[in-house]
Amino acid sequence: MESTLELELQSYNMAHPKRGIAVIINNYTNRKGSEKDVKSLKAVLKHLQFDVRLLSDKTTVEIRHALKEVSKENHTNNDCLVIIAMAHGYNDRIKFEDDYLHIDELWTNFVGNKCPSLIGKLKLVFIQSCRGGKLDYGASIATVDARPGVEEPVDVKIPMYADLLVMYSSYEAHSSIRCPNEGSWFIQSLCQVLGANIAKTELQALLSHVSYLVSIRSNQTIDPQGKVIKQIPMVTSMLTKAFYFVPK
Repeated sequence: MESTLELELQSYNMAHPKRGIAVIINNYTNRKGSEKDVKSLKAVLKHLQFDVRLLSDKTTVEIRHALKEVSKENHTNNDCLVIIAMAHGYNDRIKFEDDYLHIDELWTNFVGNKCPSLIGKLKLVFIQSCRGGKLDYGASIATVDARPGVEEPVDVKIPMYADLLVMYSSYEAHSSIRCPNEGSWFIQSLCQVLGANIAKTELQALLSHVSYLVSIRSNQTIDPQGKVIKQIPMVTSMLTKAFYFVPK
């Protein structure tokens, strides 16, 4: 039987005066090549008209404070929020100057009514770090990012974690490749895609292409046993609408 149902796909409101805030959190310690990732991210995010905030080599206390302060800001005139964290990591933890952060601490201040002016707006989180020591021999070692609780839920009228998307540089328990001379596979691929002509392409299609670019990276990265290493990013999406980086 042929269905007569017509889907009415919804889109996030991108008609606000400003694009929004983009927070880049980077730990340079023992992470040669990460300076190239920061440079690429700053360029592409400014091109997309984000207000870019850079936190370099900060302690977990400083990062928690900075994120809390951003959550207190008025985002009424903003389309969305972006947070990018780059450091050594293991499982669901990221290592900074003094201690580990659990990854959910990156967004816990911005979900539900913790940040009222972001309710119903897109929250994008990108994480460049290892999630374990496993290597993907699927199908390259330059350098790997190997080596972060959530407060009680808030009673709101929409699902607590609606409109949140988290993209990890690698599959759970696996390593993430960072080349000292070129930067990380994931961040460089992300910047390549976001720096293209993307106004008419939906966000999740863009991120699928990021994953594609990471998956076909050079086969010349070899582990100590001479095996070729591959990598595939992972996306966890709670988005409810389509999202486009329309021109401002």
